[in-house]
Amino acid sequence: HVLQKCINTMQPESLQFIVDEISKQEGLVAQTARHRYGCRIIQHLLKVCPASQVSKIAESVLEEADTLACHSFGNYAVQHVVRFGSPEHRYRLTRVIERNITSIAKTVVGGPVIKSIIMHAAPEDRVWVARAAAQNAQAMLALAKSRLGYPCAMLILETISAREMERVSTALAEHLEELRASKFGLEVAQLLAGEC
Repeated sequence: HVLQKCINTMQPESLQFIVDEISKQEGLVAQTARHRYGCRIIQHLLKVCPASQVSKIAESVLEEADTLACHSFGNYAVQHVVRFGSPEHRYRLTRVIERNITSIAKTVVGGPVIKSIIMHAAPEDRVWVARAAAQNAQAMLALAKSRLGYPCAMLILETISAREMERVSTALAEHLEELRASKFGLEVAQLLAGEC
């Protein structure tokens, strides 16, 4: 809590000692990102410091982005890199998420990570990530049925073209009743069936 207070009250240049300490040891950024309170330190640093100052932290998050994106606390570090990182970091992170979309979508915290990418990445990258998810029926089904994933599934369907939406609808046709039976999948099923 003390470090969080320091990060929130001090000037970014005065926080360099924290950045240096966290990035000094190999694997410490990822370990901190996975910790209940440590993840908040990473988040606050990424948010308040210029991207150039926290570049080493962002690089460390990128190195383990595929596993951090699936972690209950680590996912927040991934989301903050896409929101506050440099354009290069956003681009690289988007590619990692795109390549691992199936495994990320099937986790409890995958939906918010994918949604964050679609909302904050470059416009052309948003479409690529949305398409990657839309082309995978199992990923879409997992997202649509989960509390944290269904807003992401809705955003994916809003991002892709009408033709791609038809493909998703066809791919998920056999699961429509399963979606309708799900508290969270109902909205997605209605959108796919053209009821919204």
